[in-house]
Amino acid sequence: MPDSDYDRVRLGIEAMTAYISGNALMATYMRERRDSDGNLDQVADGATALCALLLNQMAHMTGKSEQEILQEIARGLNRTEQREQ
Repeated sequence: MPDSDYDRVRLGIEAMTAYISGNALMATYMRERRDSDGNLDQVADGATALCALLLNQMAHMTGKSEQEILQEIARGLNRTEQREQ
């Protein structure tokens, strides 16, 4: 497990960079992490730490609470899902 919040967020950035780079790179990244770590718990922990940091920064920038931002995201996803059906 990464030792510090910095290490956790850095791992989250690494995982999200692979994710946005495309399916092939993400699949390779996940396979390599699973082979080196034995599981993907560290990747999940890093992604969670990154999301928490980004949520906190969004709340600070907008003046909204983290809960309000999460609710807005959930409503937006729900609307998108309904349009796709």
